[in-house]
Amino acid sequence: MKRIIIILLAFLPVSMMAQENENEFKSIFNKKSDQKTDHGGFGSFGIGYGQIDGRDAIKMTVNGAWLINHTVALGFSGTGFFNNLDKSSSTNQDYLGGGYGGFFFQPILFPNIPVHLAFPVVIGGGAISTIPQDYWDWSTAPYRNDYDVFFVIEPGVELEINMVKFFRFALGVTYRYTNGVLLSYPDGTEIPLTALDGFNVHANFKFGKF
Repeated sequence: MKRIIIILLAFLPVSMMAQENENEFKSIFNKKSDQKTDHGGFGSFGIGYGQIDGRDAIKMTVNGAWLINHTVALGFSGTGFFNNLDKSSSTNQDYLGGGYGGFFFQPILFPNIPVHLAFPVVIGGGAISTIPQDYWDWSTAPYRNDYDVFFVIEPGVELEINMVKFFRFALGVTYRYTNGVLLSYPDGTEIPLTALDGFNVHANFKFGKF
C-alpha cells in the first residue's frame, strides 16, 4: 500500500503540469518564449512615370525604413517630381515641379519567397510650383511663379524580387491622391485641382538587411 502511495505522489507533479498545458489558452498570436522578433532595415531609391496636368511626368523617390519580422516596414519617404517632358505637345511651355514626403508603411507578403508582393503606402504633404522652361536663362525677365501646398496619400502594390541577400528589385504601381492644388500659369491659365492625382508606375532599388 505504501508503495502505491509513493508512486502516486511521484506522478502527481507530472499530472498537474499536463493539466496546466491542456488548460493553456492558445491563439494565433501566441509564440514561444524563446522566439525573438527579427529586426532589419533598408534604404531605397526609385524612378517613376506618370502624368501631371495631363503631361508626361517623372518622379524620383527615396525611402528609409525599419523592417519588423521581415513582413512590415515603417519609415519615411521623399519624392521629387516635374512634368512637361514632351513640350511639343502643349502650347504652354511651363513646367510643374515640386515634392512631397511623409510617413511610409509597407506590409510584405511571403518575403522569403524569391518573388512576392508588397503594399507601400505614403501619407504626408508637399508643395508644387510653376517653373518656366528657360528657368536657368538669367537674361529673361523676372518670372512670377505660383505655388501651393497639399496633403497626399499614395497607396500602391509592388512585385518584389529577392536578387541577393541584401538587394531587392521592385516594379510597382501607385495612385497619388491629393486634397487639390490651387495655382495657375503666369498667362492666367488655371491648373486643375486634380492635376497631381493619378496612377504612376515605378522601379525601385532596395538595399539593406531583409
